[in-house]
Amino acid sequence: MTSTSPAMTLDGVLEQFMMEDAHDGTTLARYVRAYPLFALQLIDLSRLIATPDAQDSEEPLSAPDQSRIDAAWIIHKTAAPAPSTDDDPFAALTGARGKAVAVRFGVPRQVITGFREHRVDPSTVPAPIARVFADEFELPLAHVIAAMQRPTATLVGRSFKAENKPGAAGKISFEQLLIDAGMSEADRVRLLANG
Repeated sequence: MTSTSPAMTLDGVLEQFMMEDAHDGTTLARYVRAYPLFALQLIDLSRLIATPDAQDSEEPLSAPDQSRIDAAWIIHKTAAPAPSTDDDPFAALTGARGKAVAVRFGVPRQVITGFREHRVDPSTVPAPIARVFADEFELPLAHVIAAMQRPTATLVGRSFKAENKPGAAGKISFEQLLIDAGMSEADRVRLLANG
């Protein structure tokens, strides 16, 4: 092992280090001085050699090791990005929450699905209805109206037979959504008048 030899590759240096009789600090220091370009890789290899193989051991983890793992896991979980304020509030109207909102309005869930898919023209939605959504999402009314203005969502999981080619789905009025859902005229008048 001399630094005057032709340029050694990383693999050659690491292999030569592994062939040493002792992998102690002095041997590592000697290699790091001789091959400063490979210092990080040499240190990593020496740590790997010094660490006992965990697969050979049947012993449970020690308390300090387990606490280090738990702490790292907590840090990993909390490092997840926070939900963006740009997220669609209507996307949360699925399952029990969507059903609860439908019951609150006294409408079929199909109406709530229309809002979730952004099929409703926000200018046709009565203010009291929009306020109920704002209360449900705990967002300002302006944010709810802005969310309604998003382009119509196209869901991949749905499929219907049609006689015509599919086209770009446009927005429909709130009243048309109620008609399509099969709501009676009395219920439509109630919802359109005061929400």
